[in-house]
Amino acid sequence: MKAYQRFSGVGQMAWGMLAFAGVLVVLDSGGIVSWASRLELGPERSVAVPLAAGLHRAFGWMRLERERDDALLELARVGWSDDPALLAKAAGGGKVQAVRVDTVVASMPTAIAPAAEAKSAALPVHAPILVKRMEGAPALVSALPSIEGVVAGKTRSVGLAGDSMMAVGLSPAMLRAGAQYSDLAFVKVFKSGTGLARPEVFDWQTEYPAMRQQARPEFVIVAMGANDTQGFVDGGVVYPFGSAGWQAVYQRRVADYLAMLESDGATVVWLGLPPMRSEEYDAHVALINKIDAEVVSASPHAIWFSTAGLVGDAEGKFRDFGEVDGKLVKLRQGDGIHLAAQGKTVTTASVEVKR
Repeated sequence: MKAYQRFSGVGQMAWGMLAFAGVLVVLDSGGIVSWASRLELGPERSVAVPLAAGLHRAFGWMRLERERDDALLELARVGWSDDPALLAKAAGGGKVQAVRVDTVVASMPTAIAPAAEAKSAALPVHAPILVKRMEGAPALVSALPSIEGVVAGKTRSVGLAGDSMMAVGLSPAMLRAGAQYSDLAFVKVFKSGTGLARPEVFDWQTEYPAMRQQARPEFVIVAMGANDTQGFVDGGVVYPFGSAGWQAVYQRRVADYLAMLESDGATVVWLGLPPMRSEEYDAHVALINKIDAEVVSASPHAIWFSTAGLVGDAEGKFRDFGEVDGKLVKLRQGDGIHLAAQGKTVTTASVEVKR
């Protein structure tokens, strides 16, 4: 009798979980498509995307997602949302568009890029996985040029842009440091988990204008790229990370993003990514920094600022701890990626946007 009761309980739990999963599929099949499209390129994504698209086609006719999207839009109108694009649509009275499954399916690769495809004269060819510091890498230490002070009676608007390196890494320290200046106003234009490698997941060319809304920052401080060490699809072709084609496409995306930031007349201060604990990941980040530095340095309205010499060791390599004001302090968070409190302080203290 006890064995039967145990089996019955497990069976009921399994059926309950299946029923719950079924409800999720019916109510948010488009969300499953979005999740599948966010997966990194590989066998899992190749299987997940068409499967998710099939589920969406099977249940999309019920139009339940449209009702959900309309409800989310109404919540945004009353302030119950932190999605910049949704808030912008709410302010403009627009409708939230449902997930376009055909767009996701169309982004699936139709060919694999040859190793020598789309060579760029400005960028050397690198293997998909890099393990050594490359030739021509940015300097470990860089200095900011002098910046004129704020004109009396006016306010200087500063945009804080990027991914989690800005959102959880630097912005808290910058906002605290800037609070002492009454003539500084900050515009938050950052979002964790984003980047320039996957515009089909999060497109900064459309999201940035929605996030800054009517603000026109005089300076924009950028910290971005930690999520971009992955291959991507462009024009139906897969480009493995680090390949010549990948570098050419990514260089163009960085240039487009920078041009958008500068289009309002802003001066851009681009912070290089710090050294990372994982040697392989650090080598990948070195390529991101190299491309970013080349693009930024070519613009008369942008400034490249290296952080490796601030939070790294004498050779620009990762270190957990460092000496600040004669005291040994922790510079990096436990993930070996983001900056700890003192690492943020060291970095932000070197970026002066007021005087």
